[in-house]
Amino acid sequence: MPPTGTFESGTVDQIRRIYDEEAKNPPVPRKFGDIPFSYEVITAEWLTATLAHNAATKCAVVKTFKLGPKDDGSANRRRIELEWEGEDADKLPTSVFCKAAHSVNNRIILSVGGTITEITFYKEVRPRIDIEAPSAYFADYDPQSWAAMIILRDMGPETHFCTYQTILTKKQFTEQIQILAKFHGRFYESQEPFFSRLLKYKQRFQNLIDVGAEHACINGFEEAKSGIPPRLFSRADEIWPATVKSVERNASLPQTAVHGDVHLGNWYITPQGSMGLTDWQAMASGHWSRDLAYVMGTAVPTSSRREWEHEIVELYVSEFEKAGGPKTTVEEAWLELRRQSLGALAYWTLTLTPSENMPDMQPEPVSRVFISRICAMMDDHNVLDAFDF
Repeated sequence: MPPTGTFESGTVDQIRRIYDEEAKNPPVPRKFGDIPFSYEVITAEWLTATLAHNAATKCAVVKTFKLGPKDDGSANRRRIELEWEGEDADKLPTSVFCKAAHSVNNRIILSVGGTITEITFYKEVRPRIDIEAPSAYFADYDPQSWAAMIILRDMGPETHFCTYQTILTKKQFTEQIQILAKFHGRFYESQEPFFSRLLKYKQRFQNLIDVGAEHACINGFEEAKSGIPPRLFSRADEIWPATVKSVERNASLPQTAVHGDVHLGNWYITPQGSMGLTDWQAMASGHWSRDLAYVMGTAVPTSSRREWEHEIVELYVSEFEKAGGPKTTVEEAWLELRRQSLGALAYWTLTLTPSENMPDMQPEPVSRVFISRICAMMDDHNVLDAFDF
């Protein structure tokens, strides 16, 4: 797999040109490794080749399949229901959950590193971690068109996927922190081959700037004024410069693998009641405080965060050390998570008012809730005054 590099000049034009060419005469996927142009061109032949290509299931073929409802955001998501025939049919899934980059803007937003990163996760990182995360049957992309497809195990109706309206218990909030601490500690300053190929958080952020993030973030902050504490909003001109400082600060600190987008909608609750984490397309190498600040600012309502936050940060530093990270004081953790909360805010202000090169990634109410929660935390902890270094 090639390294996750920088966002090259001309990539957007290339994606648009290839997309237009394929739209006129969509290629038909048939063999393992083909990347569908859209869900509508998927064939039973391709599904058979992709899902039943190993020796244990090669005596089964897809008889029929049905596409589920569209769910488009930062990726084009869809469930596929399958009917198999053949002697190995009982060994194969009757439904799968898919994430793809099909539309032009989805290909553009994923070309900043998301597609390759998530494929890296499912091929190389997922087998190495003992945390609740879905497994993949297939994960690949086309390096020219940036079309991509990831086919995941469908966890079924018994698994509850969180939304911005989900109210977590303190125990569930605690489990989120434990999962992140275990993940961060496991790959702290890792020497494993995949780690050097991860896109750096700083580069990922620069890639977003290249597709219009600066204006999107500034506009989004202004648009969200009604949900932002007045004291913080009065310093609106400081937000973007401080965000850039926070990214530079992140790059100067020891690196680990970070999920990168740990908002509540990327968590799920298993039938056994355990928390699980999905959507790894924003994974990067960066400082752990980025994930910690993000989950602290989005996982629970402001009142609950205020009640639990000090205990939660104490838990994180303890679990992080147990998992292989260095000993860190609670004071150090608070200082860095305050600084990194700006990066978490940027992901939601640009989502509220995306640039022309970005898809509509989330419904407006979701963005407003998370902006409000993150800004409340930033105001509570005087985040803009945390850069005296």
